[in-house]
Amino acid sequence: MSNSTVQALTFVTMGIAIVFGFLIPAVMFVVLRKKFGCKKMPFFAGCAAFFLGAVVLEGLFHTIILGGGRAQVLMAKPVLYGLYGGFMAGLFEETARFVAYKVLLKKGGDIYADNSTALSYGAGHGGFEAFYILVVSMITNLVFGIMINTGNTEVLFMGADEAKTAQVLSVLNQLVATNPWMFLVSVMERFGAVAVHVSLSVLVWFAAKNKKYYFYLLAIILHLLLDMIAGTGTLLGLPVFVIEIILYVYAAFCAFLSYKVWKKESKKVE
Repeated sequence: MSNSTVQALTFVTMGIAIVFGFLIPAVMFVVLRKKFGCKKMPFFAGCAAFFLGAVVLEGLFHTIILGGGRAQVLMAKPVLYGLYGGFMAGLFEETARFVAYKVLLKKGGDIYADNSTALSYGAGHGGFEAFYILVVSMITNLVFGIMINTGNTEVLFMGADEAKTAQVLSVLNQLVATNPWMFLVSVMERFGAVAVHVSLSVLVWFAAKNKKYYFYLLAIILHLLLDMIAGTGTLLGLPVFVIEIILYVYAAFCAFLSYKVWKKESKKVE
């Protein structure tokens, strides 16, 4: 580890990101409740489903599949790595949506049969992801940044083997080298990501409610494509602003598609 320190501005932008990590899900929850009368339970079901599907189960799967240095081998092939990451994210998250909807429809009966359940769930799913990325990860970065600036990083290497030491060094050096404004880019990214999550939640909702299961498969494919483009673009060194533009264009496409599906499927007899 070099003698470099984390810039003061980096701490400021990470702090701003943390604030937005709380604001994004909170504002969506309040707006959907006040303006559209959405129910609370689907929102919290979305939070729980994201945590169990994406953080716990998908994370466990990645640990098993990509352990032992296999992640580095796969990352050397950007397209293959993007395909793997996108498919896993799509499979676990869209399946979590589908299962959550089936549970809500079974347990709640007519209470959750209203289509607004899709919006409330989507806000919870996407909102919790924003919280997880902007709050949990940023707090970790803040702690590491403080340890770097106070010269107390030794504890991070205690008992670490050569591979683990190299991994920790890479994280710390990256934190020092990262442009402070990149943490605000993470905030901007969340708005597009939330739009995609709500859109895919609508598709999977009608897959579960109207038994149009091809919407579930479509959601997996759309999720796969987005994560594959973002992951591959990052590994290939595409400029961040290009990746963000692609994200927003893709989010607009998903929103339009889900709107058309909503209009068509909502006409069906309840």
